[in-house]
Amino acid sequence: MGNTLARTVLRLASPVLIGAGGAAWYVITEQLKAQKIGVHPDSPNLKGRPVAGPVTAFAQAAVIEKHALNMGGGRTFAEISEEWMEATAAGDTERAAELAGTRETVMQANFLRASLFTSVLAYGVSALTMGIGVLSWATASATHRK
Repeated sequence: MGNTLARTVLRLASPVLIGAGGAAWYVITEQLKAQKIGVHPDSPNLKGRPVAGPVTAFAQAAVIEKHALNMGGGRTFAEISEEWMEATAAGDTERAAELAGTRETVMQANFLRASLFTSVLAYGVSALTMGIGVLSWATASATHRK
């Protein structure tokens, strides 16, 4: 591929990449806003702010983790599930029933955290895409011969 063709491809790709990254960022933000989630007051930072970006999503995920660990008595979902399975296998229905509610609540918290972390990751991919678009434009400009 000649220099002229390479420059043309890079210059055409640049606005497409920047636009795609920006559009993805916008869609992720609108989807988060639609959920009407606010950063919990227990958050050391950003308390009360709407979850509408990567930083607030991460802050809310951290609060959910703190609450899930508290509900689980400091145990993770895997640890509670293991205890629940052991109690079930041993026929200790009382203990299994006692653990079932906590297990369910902590599992839901993990699902919420995973969803928030997915949005944080999507923001990162959007930013990367926009950055590659800017880099392709800069590369095209740097290879321009007079």
